[in-house]
Amino acid sequence: MAQVLIVDDEELVRNTLRRILQREGHEVVEAENGERGLEIFRTQQIDLVIADLFMPVMDGLAMLNELRQEFPAAKLIAISGSVYERQPKFLEIAGRMESVRTLAKPFTADQVAAVVNDTLAAEPTEQPD
Repeated sequence: MAQVLIVDDEELVRNTLRRILQREGHEVVEAENGERGLEIFRTQQIDLVIADLFMPVMDGLAMLNELRQEFPAAKLIAISGSVYERQPKFLEIAGRMESVRTLAKPFTADQVAAVVNDTLAAEPTEQPD
């Protein structure tokens, strides 16, 4: 199966995602912020990144943007549970980034499995020469 990097500052979310993904047969690596997530992605063979948008040190939008620029074929999923009506809809913003899928918290195990499987099965984005 796949090597999945979970990047979220909430340990409970990382643990929940890890259990779901391991049940699906995936190997999981974890990071608590975007900066650490980038370090891991650059040094390990990662097939998919699931990143929260709101984290300390480096937020998920910045990390996903940097990954997209540096590794255009990276498979990325943005997650968020923002409950503030006046904040911009950050999941919508992330979803507008090329080839970034989104998943809103709270989510079910079936929703996680579906978006992960769909993302992994998607063809890599064609890049201009």
